[in-house]
Amino acid sequence: MRIRCELLVAVLSTACGGSSPTSTGGGGNPPPPTAAVTMSEYRFSPETVRVAVGSVVGWNNNGTTSHTSTSDGAQWNSAAIAPPGPPPMTCPYPPCDNTPGGSFQHTFTTAGTYPYHCTFHDSLGMKGVVIVTP
Repeated sequence: MRIRCELLVAVLSTACGGSSPTSTGGGGNPPPPTAAVTMSEYRFSPETVRVAVGSVVGWNNNGTTSHTSTSDGAQWNSAAIAPPGPPPMTCPYPPCDNTPGGSFQHTFTTAGTYPYHCTFHDSLGMKGVVIVTP
């Protein structure tokens, strides 16, 4: 029975894009984040991140529901990132990262101010900003 459950989880995870999304491009593992943002109950923590050009910002979902990190200016979109715990049985908002406690990274190559939000919880005020300095 356990093998059947593990197989079902693997199949569902693969069908919904089970790998962790990244905007860092290229092959292999992305570099470790310069700054980390935690996604929890309808908020990003910290809400404001200050980094230098070339920095990698990582978002980690530690909440109880799926979240996204979505740029207001279309520079990045993480897709749905699952919360910690067992993967959901279905993919509620394709494409999905059904990896429990999923994460997302984006490399900032241009100085500027980048507001972003969670697509699912924008109306609840789940917003943040990344400030990138030269």
